[in-house]
Amino acid sequence: MFKKLFGKNFTAAEFWIWFEKNSQDYYQLKEEKLNSLFYKLDKQLSKINEDIAFEFSADLIDGKREFIISADGILSAFTDVIDLVEKAPKLDGFKIIAFRPKSDVDDISTIEYEDISLGPDDVFFTYRKNGDTLDIVLYLKGYDSDFEEWENAAFILLDTIIGEYDVATKIGSIDMLPYKGSPKLKPILELPSLIDREVSGISF
Repeated sequence: MFKKLFGKNFTAAEFWIWFEKNSQDYYQLKEEKLNSLFYKLDKQLSKINEDIAFEFSADLIDGKREFIISADGILSAFTDVIDLVEKAPKLDGFKIIAFRPKSDVDDISTIEYEDISLGPDDVFFTYRKNGDTLDIVLYLKGYDSDFEEWENAAFILLDTIIGEYDVATKIGSIDMLPYKGSPKLKPILELPSLIDREVSGISF
């Protein structure tokens, strides 16, 4: 309570000062230091917003390490993610990215989550336009509503196919049902172009 009343808020500028001081460790990402580095980074980001998550590219891309700052799909953290990335300094070894980006179609692979394997060929959908967003129903091969891992795997796949920002701002309700086959269902890989045509999404 006293900390909240009298302590100043941790700012994006302060976070980037800390990160820049430690940037070489995160650029190198030595395997034996990963747990410690990720713990420290999570602790710093939590001072901004406890829901903020992060990812780094496993390999350097054009000499840079991709540093993805994510809201983990939680809308209340979106403005803090945007603020952090907008205030990021230019760091020679890093490409700072707001939200998990969608992948190229050729790069989308099967999601392995817990005991579940879920690929784009396993998911179909129907939709209904709802103002600036789409309400969708996902039909998943092998889906079992008793296991919440299915929902987690489906959301990870959606982030990969559509991108985290569009999932949160252009998709309204998401329901899930077992796939039983129907000519009326659309393959999930048709969803990105449909979203671009049909809705503008909500803004922050």
